Amino acid sequence: MEYILSYYYQIIIDNKKIDNNGYFSYNNHLFCLYKYQRKIEEINELVLLNQEMLNNNYNVNRIINNIYNKPLTLYEGINYVLLLIKSQYQNGFFKFISVNSNKYKLLERNNWGYLWSMKIDYIEYQIKHLVNKYPLLYKTVNYYIGLSENAIKYFNMLRLDNINLFISHRRVNSEYIYNPLELVIDYKVRDISEYLKDSFINKKKDIYEIKKYILNLSLSNVDYVLLYNRMLYPSYYFDIYEKVVNANYDEKEINRITDMSMQYEELLYEIYLLIKRKINIIGINWINNKFKNM
Repeated sequence: MEYILSYYYQIIIDNKKIDNNGYFSYNNHLFCLYKYQRKIEEINELVLLNQEMLNNNYNVNRIINNIYNKPLTLYEGINYVLLLIKSQYQNGFFKFISVNSNKYKLLERNNWGYLWSMKIDYIEYQIKHLVNKYPLLYKTVNYYIGLSENAIKYFNMLRLDNINLFISHRRVNSEYIYNPLELVIDYKVRDISEYLKDSFINKKKDIYEIKKYILNLSLSNVDYVLLYNRMLYPSYYFDIYEKVVNANYDEKEINRITDMSMQYEELLYEIYLLIKRKINIIGINWINNKFKNM
């Protein structure tokens, strides 16, 4: 990293002053040198979105071009992006920013049914070759594929014409919330639902607290339906699945997710009942039947 910074950014700093995550202080500013892990063709739209947000004084960290006036720096086969850290995490980070999605077509992630189907197809192909290496994944994955298929079928029933899209995040946590490399364009409730899933799975909020959070939201009818729909999709499971397969994550971490499957089903049922009080919403029969008499 020391060479990349000195040659491509003219920042002279000792490697010892750069932490393992790429963060360092220089001239009274905090920076981070990230490995770029998205499609190359998305970078121009990410830069454009970053500049638009900065021009409008939204909280986001700044992408810094290298000496060749390029956002990506290729070194030894890896692309890097330098960020100036302008904003630090704070509670209450949701600020719904609508955008002209025609400017950011490559960043759109609102076709959930298609994207989830592609994910499931890939995992079904992959897991057949990993059965001996990852027995816990193999044992548990079919349940979450089934939950995903419920979410896909639900999404494909919806009519979603002329709905505004918003600046969103691939995932919502304190590390990524102001990172411009994590931004996507999606429906308003993407960040809300991912935040709630993360809060429940990591035991930051219980069912009562999540219901209270949803009660305080001001959403359109279609947003409430999309919120329930996205809560159905088990991104929390697939995130750990990918870490196990691609980043040598301890496979036993998947037990933390599977041990909460019953509680999460109850959460889905309670969210369904809560939203049903506001609008006419279709539930998932097997979940409703499981809990309505409990």
